[in-house]
Amino acid sequence: MSKMKWALRGMLALILALTVTVPSSAWAATGDVISIEITGGSSQKMSVGETVSYQVMATVEGFDNKQDVTGGVTWSTSNAKVVTVTKGKIKAIAAGEATIIAQVSGVKAQVTVQVQDKIKSIKASPSSYTFVKGNEGTLPKVTITRANGKEEDVTSDIVWAVSNNLAVLENGKIKGVTPGRVLLQGKYGSTTVKVPVAVTDIITKVEVTPATMELSLKKSKALKVIGTYSNGKTVNLSKSIVWTSSNPSVASVKNGTVKALTEGQVTLTGTYQNQTVTAVVSVVPTLKKLILGQKSLVLSPQSSITLGVMAQYDTGKTTMVTSSAVWSSSKPSVATVANGKIVAVSKGKTSITAKWGNKKVTIPVTVK
Repeated sequence: MSKMKWALRGMLALILALTVTVPSSAWAATGDVISIEITGGSSQKMSVGETVSYQVMATVEGFDNKQDVTGGVTWSTSNAKVVTVTKGKIKAIAAGEATIIAQVSGVKAQVTVQVQDKIKSIKASPSSYTFVKGNEGTLPKVTITRANGKEEDVTSDIVWAVSNNLAVLENGKIKGVTPGRVLLQGKYGSTTVKVPVAVTDIITKVEVTPATMELSLKKSKALKVIGTYSNGKTVNLSKSIVWTSSNPSVASVKNGTVKALTEGQVTLTGTYQNQTVTAVVSVVPTLKKLILGQKSLVLSPQSSITLGVMAQYDTGKTTMVTSSAVWSSSKPSVATVANGKIVAVSKGKTSITAKWGNKKVTIPVTVK
């Protein structure tokens, strides 16, 4: 019998292997198929809608190496509602389990296919990276959500690749090599997740403005941070720098914006590529109004009275500011005032005003 020539067909995609042999015969003729195997494993997981192509290798009498006999295989499925097979191309139809059988010259091999619900979405965490050249990080965690709402951690099953040589994959990590942008791509079966990666140059200096600020309660202000690369170019790092507050109850920082929470002073420390900057924030109460003890006065000539003025803040706090307020009289000929002491001079009407901070309060005075 002449040597058998088999056409090379089928894609070596997912490798499934199970070897089934027929009883061997010491007198088998040259060219007889002794055993066949579906490369890869005895079971395979697929998602609804996915397709894979199997390769079948045979041990043939008279040949030292295994022969690709995919083109001559007769295929069958135990459940066409779950999985169909045409010329070695397997398609997942519905959730369930089916057995795929390959047969050549009476020799069989089979693989069990488990079909799960269709993948609705795939997500990587983190969803993006920024690396300084030469630095590396652990590959992302990947989860999928199926059509039935079930979430699965498939991190260990992801096959990773990078779109260019600006970054490399080494021992389960991604390493930035050259400044630029690269796409990290992870495949789970026929589903792909993409993670953008920015590889940056080394930052030699970081500056923040303003370095000191005063904020009123509940007010916010953005910090601007500029980084300088080793080549002299600059970059805005305002949203990239990581900040910590010496007292988060007084002021916090989110995405580069400071928010005043309670009265006090804090030091904010920002880090980026081992560079550190600081900003001092003072949270001060806002003066709401000035309050006098009386709404109006009636005095006799040559008599006097001393008024106190109180400052009230938005925090509810109050303090006496009588001695530090600036006092004035609209008609000193009627009444004079100094440090809150009003002295009636002659009959008439005047207004006494106290100013402190950015507020003022006035009281009408009648001398009669």
